[in-house]
Amino acid sequence: MSRWQKQKQQKQQQEGVTYCVYVPPHKAPPTFPATTPFGKICMPFYCWSMGATTTTRSGCNMWISAVLLLIAFSTVADSMSIPLREVILQWSDNMAPAEVLSSGYQRLSRSFNMGPDVVENCFKFSGKFSKIPKNYLIDGMDRFKWYFMKFNDSLKTAEKVSTLHAYEFEHEITVTVTSWNFTGYRVFCRYLDTDGAEIGNPYESFAYPEYIVHCPKRAGTQKIGLSVTQNGEFLPLPLVDRILKKPKYELSMCVATIYGEEPKWLMFIEMIEHYKLQGVQHFYLHIHKALEYDLKVINDYARTGEVEIHYLLERDKRTDNHWHMVNIADCLIWSRGESKWTIFADLDERILMTEYPGTILDYIKKVEGPRIGSLRFRQQWVLKTELMPKRFESKDKLIEWMPTHRWHNSSAVGPRGHTAKCIVDTSKVFIMFIHYVTEFFPGGDYVEVDVGPEKGIVRHYRDQSLGNWGQKWLKETLEFGSLRNTDYPSKYLKNLTENVIRRATYVYDNELD
Repeated sequence: MSRWQKQKQQKQQQEGVTYCVYVPPHKAPPTFPATTPFGKICMPFYCWSMGATTTTRSGCNMWISAVLLLIAFSTVADSMSIPLREVILQWSDNMAPAEVLSSGYQRLSRSFNMGPDVVENCFKFSGKFSKIPKNYLIDGMDRFKWYFMKFNDSLKTAEKVSTLHAYEFEHEITVTVTSWNFTGYRVFCRYLDTDGAEIGNPYESFAYPEYIVHCPKRAGTQKIGLSVTQNGEFLPLPLVDRILKKPKYELSMCVATIYGEEPKWLMFIEMIEHYKLQGVQHFYLHIHKALEYDLKVINDYARTGEVEIHYLLERDKRTDNHWHMVNIADCLIWSRGESKWTIFADLDERILMTEYPGTILDYIKKVEGPRIGSLRFRQQWVLKTELMPKRFESKDKLIEWMPTHRWHNSSAVGPRGHTAKCIVDTSKVFIMFIHYVTEFFPGGDYVEVDVGPEKGIVRHYRDQSLGNWGQKWLKETLEFGSLRNTDYPSKYLKNLTENVIRRATYVYDNELD
């Protein structure tokens, strides 16, 4: 397709949008005139999917913000070829016409399966509508049709679903789930108003990508849930507001899920204070299992507003390490729209700049070009040979056990792409993996840029015994080069040490606790 043809196609998509109202066979068509979010519709043009001609039911003008030109469908073929991406309004069985028309750009029940064979009546008008969310279409088509096209498989029936959180965006509600191996399973979006009454019929959706379910928006929705059958039980979730004019944070961090028996309190404090020195303004944290002693300092960071926590409840059977992908999927949505750039890294990883003179925040502020969606940093493993201490004893012991002070024996920097860690613009990322972006959203030609070790690296304080890492992976890392001693940057070490001591003593150096 030539550039001219693409521009023409984009212009047509902007200037002509079809709105279709589904009328169940046992219902009469909506009574007009009726008030819509765009003004009064007084002369609808009905197109009958089973009829021979297009018929008008009344005669008067349509006013939609400004006067728009009404265009009737000239042939049945026109009415039978409505692109699914253009179907936005629908009338569910138990809703009055006024409720449907006042619902704006909400896709209601049946829109997922809607096709020409179920369209009973529709009307079409043309014109440019400023109220249409600019991001509603994905790759030129209805976003819900696009999701199904990407999945490209038959749906499966689930016995249960475990929901996590629900996020309201301008164009949809995204629900994250923790159900294990749940991709491609059918679920029904259930909408509740302020009184807890269900709004409309359940909407059929499915899990894709992994741990993510997309639901159309409905006017008046205060809570949403997922059920595995149309009338099944569901747990209502409040909506997390992600209809934001601009990101709240310039740089945030998604911390990998907390689990396992090794004490985390000191590693956690050092991780938080390191990234704060690098310009991180907010931390998103998932906890599956944590020791009570560790939770004291984690909750203290939550108290001061620096850390938000999502707890992960196990209702399936999986090994602890599989919670990492739940963390990745939920945090991709959780941070989307709220943070311009988001670090995805583990508790024992310290991303920092090397020859570049500034912080991570300084670096990303100078990233140029709208196509850049991810910055990928290469790893250097610092060999951690002992488990962390169980409790705070003294300031001297604290300094002695800080990973940045205690361990220096390091590998060479790994090759490009090898177990890298990323800083991403989550608004551009459709699917994220631990070490790289799996897929960007289409339309922006987004790219993942490798940051060379001369600019920045990941110092990974990797324990040799946990998960038998030393036996499994040390030999491979030695292939990248011989071991050598390296140090955490001296220009940050003094401030880091002082900040770690300050928080640790505040929380733990208390004889009355």
